[in-house]
Amino acid sequence: MFRTLFAASFLLMISACQSQPDPLIISADTVVDKLNTKVNQLKVTDKRSYSYLYRHKKDEDKAAFAPTLRPLTSVVEEALQPVTGAYDENGLTWYVTIEKALIDATLHTVKYELKHSITIRVEATRKNRRYSNFYSGTYNSTGGLKPAQSTIERQFKQLLNSVLTDIVNDPKLRMREQEDF
Repeated sequence: MFRTLFAASFLLMISACQSQPDPLIISADTVVDKLNTKVNQLKVTDKRSYSYLYRHKKDEDKAAFAPTLRPLTSVVEEALQPVTGAYDENGLTWYVTIEKALIDATLHTVKYELKHSITIRVEATRKNRRYSNFYSGTYNSTGGLKPAQSTIERQFKQLLNSVLTDIVNDPKLRMREQEDF
């Protein structure tokens, strides 16, 4: 009786660890704009070749995937709203491209490893001038058994906030109208 109960509880615990991940609820804090030059237009696109955000590697050729509940482009655009201002035809335009956004998870018997990575490219244009740069960040974490979905979401949000803050506080992206190069 004890063996049967133990075996059943062990199988239940193992199957809970292997369940398909739910879609992630990703958000970002609104950035604090410390520079006073406003962006007239903001265009955010996702250039990733995949639509998921979370990849749980199971075997060499197998993995489970989880998308986001909201498109990542909407989250980034919403967070960058404080930098936008009134439109004029000679104004500053930012083309924000999400190049990489991924959470790689490796689950072992008694621990997990997460690697969060984000790469965003921003191209600023004003009249016939252009400036572009890549902004990226990574975050690694480990823990016991299986990561809670709220932990995954919180860690990714912190990394996304950090990358977006780097973007907003880069004075080269503001390309003042009278600036000489």
